[in-house]
Amino acid sequence: MKTAAKVFIILGMIIGFWMILPLIFGGIALSQMSTKKPSVGISICVLLFCSLLGGVFLLCTKDEDYVVKA
Repeated sequence: MKTAAKVFIILGMIIGFWMILPLIFGGIALSQMSTKKPSVGISICVLLFCSLLGGVFLLCTKDEDYVVKA
């Protein structure tokens, strides 16, 4: 789920490169995804401005997906 969200967010950023909001919210979500689950607000902004599927996948992911395995 996490990988699918990343792929759709990146695709949304590429398609909407000429608008500023997909770049901002996509970048914030991708940077937060590397360490922890993005907040619900960022996920909804990604859903609205960047990628519909990416935002849905972000909202549906579990906290266990973001645990770093040693």
